[in-house]
Amino acid sequence: MSDGERAPDRPLQVDAVWTGTAFDGPRAFRVDGERLVTAPAGSTAALPLGGTLFPSLTDHHVHLGLVDPGALFAGGITHAVDLGWIPDVAASWLADDPALPAVAIAGALLTAPGGYPVRSGWAPEGAAAEVGGPREAGDAVRRQVMLGASRIKVALNTDAGETVDNPTLAAIVEDAHAAGLPVVAHVQGPGQAARAVEAGVDQLAHTPFTERLDDALIAEAVRRGMTWISTLDIHGWGVPTEHHRIAVDNLRRFIAQGGRVLYGTDLGNGDLPVGVNARELAALQKAGLTRTDLVRAIAGDQPATAPGPRVAWVPTPPPADDDDLPAWLATARGLRVPDLLTLPGLLTLPARRPLGQDLP
Repeated sequence: MSDGERAPDRPLQVDAVWTGTAFDGPRAFRVDGERLVTAPAGSTAALPLGGTLFPSLTDHHVHLGLVDPGALFAGGITHAVDLGWIPDVAASWLADDPALPAVAIAGALLTAPGGYPVRSGWAPEGAAAEVGGPREAGDAVRRQVMLGASRIKVALNTDAGETVDNPTLAAIVEDAHAAGLPVVAHVQGPGQAARAVEAGVDQLAHTPFTERLDDALIAEAVRRGMTWISTLDIHGWGVPTEHHRIAVDNLRRFIAQGGRVLYGTDLGNGDLPVGVNARELAALQKAGLTRTDLVRAIAGDQPATAPGPRVAWVPTPPPADDDDLPAWLATARGLRVPDLLTLPGLLTLPARRPLGQDLP
């Protein structure tokens, strides 16, 4: 390749890119530092990267202290939401390293004295903030905010001990919202999903799995704009349990009523793939997500405007058969934008025609 045709000076052409609403392609991009910019029609002959580009793939429920973030990025997850860890440690994950997923944090889980996850076995000391009333709850919310939390998580788990009372829950929601942050709740046990909905909680960390919710409660959750994080595969890790059945049933009715579900795995909880989880995606299909909504649950709905500094790339075009989507998405890898130029075989393939000549 001549100096005039150095790879950084030529566009990279992919078969498809996720635009936030659909796959579109072929498309060509130029590498501009740590960002990709759309190459105009008629640009210099593009290098045939092929495959499918995603500006992001997000796991909305992880516990990063229990997994290798480098392996998570290599497995296709470019963005991760840590929903509970030691606040000082979690805050250190906010330092941007484009070789790792971009991380958002909740900080410590707010809970009643001695409540979940204090004696759970998985949560280290300091990962739970025990609050005995509204004033302590407000102080705990402010501490998480000061450390960089972008959401506040509260545990409502009567299967594992006491939970915060209703005045304390109301204070958590009020103080978090006053700080501009949503509230995420772990609900487990009879009546806890209803408490979360009535209190104005914004998101459930898990699809409810210990009780069948009535249709009226689900309708109210949808009306209020509550989102649910899926976490279906933790119920059996590929061998569905009764909790899996209950969760899928609740989620199917939530989706049917127009509820928004986000892909999340509770990574760190048992035998889960470190990366994009095909079983989780297949369970979401079983619960009724359409092709577009399935991709949106993990890839988001933001347009592909100047993606970077990290992107996800699947080596092949989107499959025609929807049943193949979960396994296909699980072949994603996370990459720094400059690394797109060094993928094996890229520089040995013939250039494609100038962008626009092979578009329909």
